[in-house]
Amino acid sequence: MNEKLKYGIIGLAVSILIFVVFGSVAAVISNTFFTRMTPITFLDEIFLVSSSLLLGAYVGVHYYKKNTANKCDAVATSGGIGSFLAFACPVCNKLLVLLFGVTALMTYFEPYRPLLGFISNGALIGAIYWRLRS
Repeated sequence: MNEKLKYGIIGLAVSILIFVVFGSVAAVISNTFFTRMTPITFLDEIFLVSSSLLLGAYVGVHYYKKNTANKCDAVATSGGIGSFLAFACPVCNKLLVLLFGVTALMTYFEPYRPLLGFISNGALIGAIYWRLRS
């Protein structure tokens, strides 16, 4: 099998897995295990799809170029965490509620979730770009 095709399939499989797992946990994909306290917006769906594709692409490129230096792993991890926070329900995240409280999250975090999503996806694009360049 062609090496590029093999790692492309790995990236696609990771994208699908991330989409299903993150989408279910964040309740963007309807399921019986998790309920969402805030309504789903169009940007939540866009960030779920785009971050899943970008994280899968990064994993595929990472394994394809695994003999190169481990650059951008921290950037990709930060982008993945940030993009999850961008489409996840802030009230449903127990750690954020414990640290900041529901009122602070809805007042100060909720309005900036789209900005966090764009920044996180930009970080993922940058990580993929730098991984491809190395």
